[in-house]
Amino acid sequence: MTTHKVEIDYPDEALEGGLDEAQITALAREALYVRLYERGLLSSGRAAALLGITRWEFLVLLDRYGVSSFDENIDFDEELRRARP
Repeated sequence: MTTHKVEIDYPDEALEGGLDEAQITALAREALYVRLYERGLLSSGRAAALLGITRWEFLVLLDRYGVSSFDENIDFDEELRRARP
């Protein structure tokens, strides 16, 4: 799968807050992957792999961002119909 790069500007205050450039980049990457997951554009496994962490660690990260790891768009009636023999 192809990947692409994004360049962003950030203010000096980010550096003054004790973060270095590598930490800012890591923060931007994790925020992007969390939001792509939230929008249904990236699986939790793929996001975890891109971040170099386990899927479990990514699910914990979702919680830190206030993003549910549960698919709230599931049609439970339809899922139940599919599960019945």
